[in-house]
Amino acid sequence: MVKYIDYYKRLTTIYEEYKVFDRTKIPLCAAENYTSPFVKQGLISNYEGKYISGYIDRDKEKDFIGSDYLEKILLLSNDMAAELFHAKYNDFRSLTGMNTVALILMTLIDKGTKILITDPQAGGHGSLPKLCDNLGIQYAPIPYDYMRMQIDYDGLNQILEQDSRVSFLFFCQSDIIQPPELQKINLPPKVGIIYDATQTLGLIAGGALPNPLEACQNIIMIGGTHKTFPSVTCGYVATNNDNYINRVKQNISPNFLRNVQVNNITSVCLSMLEMLKFGEAYAQKIIWTANALGDALSGDGLRVKCTEDGAFSHTHQLFIEVPKEQVDISYTHFRNYGITLNKRKTAYLTGFRLGVQEIARYHFDEHIANLAHLLCLVLNSPEKYHEIMNLKATLALCKSDQYVIDDLFMELE
Repeated sequence: MVKYIDYYKRLTTIYEEYKVFDRTKIPLCAAENYTSPFVKQGLISNYEGKYISGYIDRDKEKDFIGSDYLEKILLLSNDMAAELFHAKYNDFRSLTGMNTVALILMTLIDKGTKILITDPQAGGHGSLPKLCDNLGIQYAPIPYDYMRMQIDYDGLNQILEQDSRVSFLFFCQSDIIQPPELQKINLPPKVGIIYDATQTLGLIAGGALPNPLEACQNIIMIGGTHKTFPSVTCGYVATNNDNYINRVKQNISPNFLRNVQVNNITSVCLSMLEMLKFGEAYAQKIIWTANALGDALSGDGLRVKCTEDGAFSHTHQLFIEVPKEQVDISYTHFRNYGITLNKRKTAYLTGFRLGVQEIARYHFDEHIANLAHLLCLVLNSPEKYHEIMNLKATLALCKSDQYVIDDLFMELE
């Protein structure tokens, strides 16, 4: 009993500490978002812990009794995603974005071929080369033009013309202010595209960015549902390619994954309701917020990277450039002051990556100048503790929910 009490106290203390941090932080991490109480209902619903192994063409005799009811949620998620992303195949059974990447690599890539990937130095996700190495998949980087902050399309097209071993292009960008322009790629008929839209999924759903699925037929879009798409963690697969559908649908589950998290998928359905109702306005607000903050930061004297057409961003992300020797110490200051962002030391960016997808839900329209001033203070005058903390406290109080549905109808019985 004593151990029980000790552990209970530790757990409650840890949670209370996090609640304070979450309430007072300035959320500028590009990989996180606010999830509404409406969406969280699915997590604690009666679907939690229930088991369904199959989906399309599933063997009902091998599934647990009651799985027919769970299948209705999967079919509903398919219909709603088809509405948002215009794909005939939509699948939320995988657990996370990176889990989806691994499943797709194991399903679509033949070991005797070669794939081209977005290199981590060019903003690509650092896990992709490691996964390829572990799976024995040959890969090479997609050429990148660091001056233009965009894919080197001439270099890429030259590789595609000369190297017949290439079977897929895998776009998996973690740092991205200018999405790839897929129409500039001269894609051979036998080469496909795997497009990881984890960072920009909400912007695509809201129509603020082009839908990659409309670029060509040989494409499969994957992603996670907890960044610009404001949901709980879940993986997503979408395609209109019949060949990819046939290869993927049974491999995800039951071949590679058994226990599908139906409660998570239910929460994704609730998120899709919010996106169907507010997605267009929310996506536009994200782009507006990113460029308004970029303009304010630039006006305060900070170096903010721009896209080729002069915008600060076409996504939710912003890049602040600082000298390499300043990155670590400034990151320590941001961490100590509870301002969530990411540091980078790559050819793509030396400095900090900001994401505005969360503050765009908090109605920060009238507080952009103050937010820019706060970031400038931490970077240039971190010793001004009281001024920084007072300004941070004022901004933290400005968080107010937007683009959410206020209707709680699920209860844990």
